[in-house]
Amino acid sequence: MSRFSVVLFLLIANVLQAQNVKHSIYLIGDAGKDTLPGPALLMLEEELKEHQNSSVIFLGDNIYPAGLEGKEGNKKKHLSEMKLLSQLERTRDFTGHVFWVPGNHDWKAGRWQGHWLVQKEAEFVESYYAQTKTIKNDSGHVFMPKDGLPGPLIEKVEEGGFDLIAIDVQWWLQDQFFHKVPTEYGLNKRRMEKRFLERLDTLIATSVSEGKLTMIAAHHPMFSNGHHGAAKQPFRFIFNWVPPFQLFGLIGLNRALVQDIPQPRYKRIRNKILNVLNKYEGLVYVSGHDHNLQYLKKENNHYLISGAGSKRSSLSGDKYGATYMDDQNYGFMRLDVMEDGKINCHVFGHTKGGIIHSFWLN
Repeated sequence: MSRFSVVLFLLIANVLQAQNVKHSIYLIGDAGKDTLPGPALLMLEEELKEHQNSSVIFLGDNIYPAGLEGKEGNKKKHLSEMKLLSQLERTRDFTGHVFWVPGNHDWKAGRWQGHWLVQKEAEFVESYYAQTKTIKNDSGHVFMPKDGLPGPLIEKVEEGGFDLIAIDVQWWLQDQFFHKVPTEYGLNKRRMEKRFLERLDTLIATSVSEGKLTMIAAHHPMFSNGHHGAAKQPFRFIFNWVPPFQLFGLIGLNRALVQDIPQPRYKRIRNKILNVLNKYEGLVYVSGHDHNLQYLKKENNHYLISGAGSKRSSLSGDKYGATYMDDQNYGFMRLDVMEDGKINCHVFGHTKGGIIHSFWLN
């Protein structure tokens, strides 16, 4: 076969494949480091111009280092708003669906009044889209979960054929004895957790029974071969189990360690969430938190980490047996949901200015 014939064949194959795409979903997390958009956000903006009827999910840590901090009119507040706007502006002329979930840094990195800053960020984001009036989802249905609550909260994207269920694991990691997280209906934390797990199960069961693609969006991953999945011994053992040092955890000085999967508090709620997820097959769980790009398949469900929006961090081995990993790129992922229900994942990286890898979720 001649070189011309090969090129022609590939072009035809790409056109046919594009015709079979029902909906595209962009995943970008941890994009809140800079006041001016970096390479990942600029690539995303160009992609959204070409795929106006798709969806994009911002996966938390939308403002580093401590959320929408600062008093009105001061420099700190202005810088935090500019970091958020560097992402919001990339969707200014977008006409698809846009969703945002909070991360631990949006909760003021675990510090006092974190839940209040999450609510302020939600108001800022929702107000932006209420003014631009270009996206398909109505104002009030963009930032989720809301009010510093754990969720789950569901949005149905009918034209995309998928249900998006948002949860916020930071609600469990934020709580300290001297500052509490919000609750609702007068429930205590234990009953809030019970209600959360029961509702998560119900929402997933309903979505699956309707034949929808069921996507769970969170900032915190269930599995990761990155920094937040590493053991980090012996410091973790000392701070969590040696009595004199446990005081540091009680007063919230272990904010960094509590963000890692092996930490007892994280591990406990993660295992309870996995007990729900493992009852089903074909779920897609998307997250950020670790500043790299990963795909892992566990118990017939799919786990994607797309946290390289503005930061990069090295992988630390392959503890969880990933199908794909990259820590060299600023970038994001695009899930192409095909008419037959199959999902093709395209990984975008700044080193090539576009797609660096593609694979099927199967």
